Amino acid sequence: MGLDIGFYRDGEEVFYLRNHDDFFEALANGSGGNVYEDYSDFYVTLDTLAVVEGMIEDGFIDCGLSPDEALTDIPDAFHGLDARGTEWKELLRYYPAIVAFLAEDISANGPLICGWSA
Repeated sequence: MGLDIGFYRDGEEVFYLRNHDDFFEALANGSGGNVYEDYSDFYVTLDTLAVVEGMIEDGFIDCGLSPDEALTDIPDAFHGLDARGTEWKELLRYYPAIVAFLAEDISANGPLICGWSA
């Protein structure tokens, strides 16, 4: 069983992650509130991403990564990556590019909705 995480606007998927449990936990902790009462989908705002950035910064420090080791683009290889079979240190390097992508979209178009299933 996996954790599927989708980011949506107007019913259209903007980005998708699978099995990125720690990234999802940071998103949920910074949630912009539930979309509907008694429903688990939540808003992803710039404030949400600030919480995720804090998790990334702490992770970089804990793993001994320098900021210049962060990826600035999301490579094609990321989409086929099995997050549960990849070291945390390696996953962290991708997350700044994902946060930047989501932040750019949110800045231009407003909050996203994070829908998930386990």
